[in-house]
Amino acid sequence: MLHLTVDQADPAWDHNVGLITDLLKKVNPSPKNAISVTCGPPVMIHFVTQMLAEMGFLPQDCYVTLEARMHCGLGKCGRCNLGEKFVCVDGPVFSMLEVGNMLETYL
Repeated sequence: MLHLTVDQADPAWDHNVGLITDLLKKVNPSPKNAISVTCGPPVMIHFVTQMLAEMGFLPQDCYVTLEARMHCGLGKCGRCNLGEKFVCVDGPVFSMLEVGNMLETYL
């Protein structure tokens, strides 16, 4: 199931309005037979993945997009370096199993 939310809505928006962390609490998704895909600013991804872990989601079932810091797109400038990975070359989509212990350095 897909749940959408925005911080501020225009008149045409007919989905949830508010922080994603509030929506997560409201929906309270079950990790059974589920994966999560989170895209957005790195600080939001950080808090969402923390909440999902508390809800029982495993790192290999949580996918994040980290394209916010890409610059050259070739792995040459080093701007998107995340541990031994380069977001532009190795990603931009990663499981938390791959990057979870390095995500705080990406904020």
